[in-house]
Amino acid sequence: MIAPRAISRALVLALAPALSPVVAHADSITPISSALCADMKAHRVMGANAPVGCERLALVRFTYVDFAGREHGDGELVVLDALADQAAAIFAELKARRFPIARARLMNAYNGDDDASIEANNTSAFNDRRVVGTNSVSMHAYGAAIDINPVQNPSYDRVDGVRVLVPKAGAPYAKRTPLRPGMAESATQIFAAHGFTVWGGRFRDADYQHFTIERALLQQLLRLPPAEARTMFNAQGRGKR
Repeated sequence: MIAPRAISRALVLALAPALSPVVAHADSITPISSALCADMKAHRVMGANAPVGCERLALVRFTYVDFAGREHGDGELVVLDALADQAAAIFAELKARRFPIARARLMNAYNGDDDASIEANNTSAFNDRRVVGTNSVSMHAYGAAIDINPVQNPSYDRVDGVRVLVPKAGAPYAKRTPLRPGMAESATQIFAAHGFTVWGGRFRDADYQHFTIERALLQQLLRLPPAEARTMFNAQGRGKR
């Protein structure tokens, strides 16, 4: 388990030839404003020693379909700037395939508390935190990981050596067959095609909600200027074929 619990339109149109046409309905990718950055700090989503600053992050707004088939235009994620094009493309493709998402609110709404976000079945990305039970910096602290539908895609913590399923509401989904709406298995190829090749469902202690990139690739991206990093990561996915 990864937590201690806590397309401007021009861009969309540029990506559209390589993606489903519905990508053109996605909202936007914007830099993190000073106000949003301050709010992230005030709500304990970004600490003083965060491994990346707001200048290397981007806000992705998108539409999605919920479990009742209703469309919502309030989806938001903060991700590493280099990953933003592909993250937006992922959610456009999920919507095109009618893959349901319960909600996608910034971690600000949960004061950086991953437990609260998970209990709310919230799809999320950036959160400055450690990998649970370790001193390792989580990929979420770089905006390089996305957790999707935590209830339908629960994870396992280790508590005194015992595997504990989180959240408890995810118990009906501990058995991964038959495949049901919102379960990550039907989205793994979409994430991988857009550069998010690491899926937590393959971890020893499964983390079915978790999608990320290789750490070695992350380090390469961080060493590059933002525009070069974005070009490099787009080459990993459908944005640049």
